[in-house]
Amino acid sequence: MYSSVGKARMIPAEQRMIEWDRAVTNLRKVCELAEEAGLMIALEPLNRFETDLVNTAEDVMRLIKDINHPAAGVMLDGFHMAIEEKSIESAITTVGDQLIHVQVSENHRGIPGTGQTDWQSLKRGLQKIGYDGVVSIESFTPEIKELAGAVCIWKNFADSQDEFGKQGLDFLKRLFE
Repeated sequence: MYSSVGKARMIPAEQRMIEWDRAVTNLRKVCELAEEAGLMIALEPLNRFETDLVNTAEDVMRLIKDINHPAAGVMLDGFHMAIEEKSIESAITTVGDQLIHVQVSENHRGIPGTGQTDWQSLKRGLQKIGYDGVVSIESFTPEIKELAGAVCIWKNFADSQDEFGKQGLDFLKRLFE
């Protein structure tokens, strides 16, 4: 919501500040509407290949601070953290009680537990902040062409999306036992 996906540019600091201020101003308006409806807005840092504005936990916390509205929260995505953060655990503790949702997939966007993601770091971070919310699995399939093109998914990671979900859920249950 703070920038269109696909903006990965080297722009002058002045232009970056204009875009940042535009995001802050408009997201504050969104937060006001969300608050009226009893909702929160979860802002997600994306990796540098998808946006050039908010890539890390520090970036999103600066955005939340500048928005300065209680309806502004954070959604962290394990895929993006695996690319952008030095430590998944530190990223989670950086956002702390602002974390309202967690998405996971593997570092290659596949089934959780089948790649190189530091799952123990994710677990430690969530435990440190006392997170007891949802950890959802984000999966993609090449059958949904527009989305597959946007996230560069050209192959299936499982025989079916149901199998992807089952294997991922089994892994997460073992992780958080």
